[in-house]
Amino acid sequence: MNTLKNNPVRFWSKVSGLSLIIMALAAGYAYGFSFLHLYVAGNPEQTLANIQSHHTLFLSGALVWCLILVTDLIVSYGFYRYLKPIQKSWAVTSGLLRLLYSLFLAIGILFLFKKDTAIFLRMWSLGLFIIGFHLIATGIGTFYNKKTPKILGIMLIIAGASYSTIHGLQNFMPQAETLATFLESSLAIPMSIGELSFGVWLLFRGGRSITSQLSNDSSQDGL
Repeated sequence: MNTLKNNPVRFWSKVSGLSLIIMALAAGYAYGFSFLHLYVAGNPEQTLANIQSHHTLFLSGALVWCLILVTDLIVSYGFYRYLKPIQKSWAVTSGLLRLLYSLFLAIGILFLFKKDTAIFLRMWSLGLFIIGFHLIATGIGTFYNKKTPKILGIMLIIAGASYSTIHGLQNFMPQAETLATFLESSLAIPMSIGELSFGVWLLFRGGRSITSQLSNDSSQDGL
């Protein structure tokens, strides 16, 4: 406990890592189970009928999306606190991009509660386009810390490039839908494990190499 008090970077590493793991589990329910159980692509009438007949499942999924939003906000600040003593400009970039993603997700969740799944998916997809750049910025930021395994930074950049490419095609080049679908299925694994692997590392190892003096010096600069 004293170590965490003396080294806030370690504290926020653990909080961020735990939040990412919670987020992954929550997304498995909110999207993988609840949403996909109700949503019928290209058929909003049937989707609405499914929501109305399975209201408890829909409401539980929507509430779990709110949990995901909260953990995203925690990760936004946690990543900033982890990267700040290493490279402040990339820390700010990473944090702000994730906050922007969270804004799109929050708007999407509002429409989800209104049972407008089309706008929810649109907002979430735009957010995932942005979060790709967040992951790239985070990956680059980790390269400035010799104690962070380089493979984690590379995995973050690959995952981020995948997110931004796929959702960029979906949102801005609808004629490339077939390509976007192919890339999404092909890159599903690196997209899934890139950020989650970093989260596990943050939980167990992140911030240990950053001295309390460095953390205290950086905290004097403000948030």
